[in-house]
Amino acid sequence: MRPRGSVVGPLILITIGVLFLMHTIWPEFSVGDIISRYWPFLLIAWGTLQLIEVSIRFSRNTPLPANGVSGGGWFLVAIICLVGLGFNEIHRPDTWWRRAGIEKGVEMFGDAHDYEVALIKRNAGKNPKVIIENFRGDAKITGEDVAEVSVTGHKTVRALDEGEANRADQATPVEVVNDGNNIIIRCNQSNAKGRTRIATDLDITVPRGSTIEANGRQGDFQVNNIAGSVDIVSESAGVRIQDVDGYVKVDTRGSDIVRCTNVKGTVDLKGRGTDVELEKIGGQVTILGAYSGTVSMRDLAKPLRLEGMQTDLTVQKLPGQIRMERGTFSGENLEGPIQMTTRATDVEISGFTDSLQLEVDKGDIDLRPSRLPLAKMNVRTRSGNIEIAVPESAKFELKAATDHGDIENEFGEPLKQVSYGNGAKLEGMVGTGPNLSLVTERGTITVRKASAADDKLPGKAKPGSGDSDDQPLPTPNAPAPKGSKTPKLPVGKSIEL
Repeated sequence: MRPRGSVVGPLILITIGVLFLMHTIWPEFSVGDIISRYWPFLLIAWGTLQLIEVSIRFSRNTPLPANGVSGGGWFLVAIICLVGLGFNEIHRPDTWWRRAGIEKGVEMFGDAHDYEVALIKRNAGKNPKVIIENFRGDAKITGEDVAEVSVTGHKTVRALDEGEANRADQATPVEVVNDGNNIIIRCNQSNAKGRTRIATDLDITVPRGSTIEANGRQGDFQVNNIAGSVDIVSESAGVRIQDVDGYVKVDTRGSDIVRCTNVKGTVDLKGRGTDVELEKIGGQVTILGAYSGTVSMRDLAKPLRLEGMQTDLTVQKLPGQIRMERGTFSGENLEGPIQMTTRATDVEISGFTDSLQLEVDKGDIDLRPSRLPLAKMNVRTRSGNIEIAVPESAKFELKAATDHGDIENEFGEPLKQVSYGNGAKLEGMVGTGPNLSLVTERGTITVRKASAADDKLPGKAKPGSGDSDDQPLPTPNAPAPKGSKTPKLPVGKSIEL
């Protein structure tokens, strides 16, 4: 009789079909992001199913297959690995091949030829809209108390010979055009013919009341001292924005850093990148996307909403700071209600108010609610330890439970502990106060009395101590620290991301 085939192949087809169906129904659902992050789970699931099938056949005395995985199966494994690694490299913003410039063309051939961009001035009034059309290169935009737009800079043409470079330079002049209240800056790089690649670095001075709208392909943006709004869209860019009175919008497909300092309006970040630094933001902050590096935020006067691949977070106000890195989250001095859902992340929060709704899939939780009265808490982790340091004078009602683990209690008799199976419960009232619910399916729960050392998160220095984590975020005009890899501006040297 012909042996029964495996169910693994149909399941793989079903999984692929479901992914693309979800992308069809919800276009914002990124199939590429899912594949780049979770493709190893497909191999794990496949191996698990194969093991289960072999075990079932063995238990039924059914003939076992000669090979656990056929030759065609191993070929499919190789294809899945190559596709998964390829998607992962494409979706990473900082990769060796990006730094080498391979995605920008075959740059190992030809030489770089430099040209100066002559100064161009246009009358613009006090509140123009300055539009920088799609270009490749760096742009430094500075607002001053003037009534005109000034543009100068530097152009680099990479070509096989000098004649070809000269023709490309002549075909791609920088233009500044008045169109009503709009000032349009064009680099005309699409006019270049032949095997050339052009990067135009711009140094732009605008009236302080300007509104900035910029669209770039590759290169950095630096914007300072603008009373209007700033809207930047780029495929790959480092963005540094400081002293803006209006709103800020940044949409990047890959950035090494997005830094905003002293913005009075709202800040909306969207896309993918590495690091995010926000400080002194007067309006609401919204972050939608996948940022794989360090996300640090300080002094946010309005609500914060963050939706990423790993974490969803809502905070009403942030007088303190938040720092997120791969696998860790720390927050200090947050004003709630606070809602947070995250996956494989260790969470540390201190000095929060109002209420806390926290759900972690896998990770330890460390809570230090130093302010009284305590906030209402509903905290749950599927796998991880929970530790809470409560002020000795606090009043609260506690319900804590672990399915597999122990409970440690420093408050003594008011809280009654009961063991059952592999787990335990701790319930009771210490005065009359808010409900504290702590639940872990697998882990230890520790309820202890706070000490003076709990006023700050572990590893965080107090202000003035000299710890780098407690220093102000660097401003765009500040010199880079010694050894820093952050690209430098001013304009005049193209930066490869």
